[in-house]
Amino acid sequence: MFYLIMRFLFALLFIFISISASATQWLKLDDKTFLIAPPSDARYLTSNQAILVGQRCAAIIDAHGDFSALENFASEVKKRIPQPICHLFSTSSDEEQILGMMLLANEFPDATWHAPSHVSQHFNEYQSALKDKLSRFEKSLQLSQSRLEIQSNAKIQQRLNKAKARIEKWKSRQFSPPTLLNAAQVTLDLGVHSLVVEEIEGATQGNLSILSHHNLGLFAGLTANPIPYVQDSNLEAWLTTVKKLRHTEEVTWLLPAQGKPYKLKALQKPIFFLEAAINSDSMMIPKALQAIYKPDDLTQTRLRLMYELAKTKQVQKMQRQGTVL
Repeated sequence: MFYLIMRFLFALLFIFISISASATQWLKLDDKTFLIAPPSDARYLTSNQAILVGQRCAAIIDAHGDFSALENFASEVKKRIPQPICHLFSTSSDEEQILGMMLLANEFPDATWHAPSHVSQHFNEYQSALKDKLSRFEKSLQLSQSRLEIQSNAKIQQRLNKAKARIEKWKSRQFSPPTLLNAAQVTLDLGVHSLVVEEIEGATQGNLSILSHHNLGLFAGLTANPIPYVQDSNLEAWLTTVKKLRHTEEVTWLLPAQGKPYKLKALQKPIFFLEAAINSDSMMIPKALQAIYKPDDLTQTRLRLMYELAKTKQVQKMQRQGTVL
C-alpha cells in the first residue's frame, strides 16, 4: 500500500514540480540566438523553444504544456537576457503550445503575443481547455491529499501545498487573446535584428513561421518536424508549404518543434513523408521512406507510428468527403 501511495504521489509531483526543468539545454547559436531544447527523455513530449535577441529587445518563440517548467524557463530568461521581451510567437495552434504561451504572456505582460489567426478566432475554446486542465490538476491534488492522510509525510505535504498555491495562482490569472498580424507577412525589428513573420498552412489549423535575417534560420515549429505529426491537418496544403520552403533562397536552416535544427536540404524528409501519406494506396510505410531516416529502433518506431496516424487521418478525411468507400 505504501509503495502504491508513493508512486501515485510521485506522478502527481512530476506534473506540478517539473523534475526535468534542470536538464533543459540552453544552446547559444550566436550572439543573437538561443535555442532551448527539452531534456532528452522529453524531446518528443515538449517543444523546442528559441529566444532571438536584438539591441532593443528580444523575442520568445513557442511554449509547451509543462507549466512548472515554463515558470522556471521564464525565471531563467529574466536572469540571462538583459533586454526586455517585446514579442512572443506561437508557431502553431496546437492546444498545449497555446496554453503554455498563455502562461508566458502573463510572465511577460509587456510583450506582444503573435499567434495564428485561428487562435484568436477560437480563443474561448482555448480558455475552456485551460480551465479543464487546471481542474484536472486540482482533482489530482485533492486525491493525493486524501491519500496522504493514510501515510503521513511532511516533505511531500509541503510539496503538495506548493502545488496547490501554483494552481490557485494559475486560476487567478486573466488571459487575453494574441494580437493579429496586420498582414499575411510582417517585418518586426528587435534592434539590428529583423524578423519576417508569416502566417502559413502546415501542421495545425493555423501556423506561423519566423525568419531571422541575422542567421537565415526559419522557426516553423510542428510544420518543420522531420517526422510530421499529423493532427487535423490539410496534408496537401502542408506539402505545398514545405515544398515552397525547400526551394527558397532566404533560408539556410530550420528549427522544428521536436528534434535538432537541420539544414534546408533535409526538408526532403517531411516532403517525402507527406507525399507518401497522400499518394500511397497502402497503410504500410514504404521502404524507400524508411531508408531516408536513421535506422535505430526509436526513430523507425516513431516513423512507423506517425505514418500510420497520417494515413488513418487521410483516409478519414477522404471518407468525410465521400471520395472512398
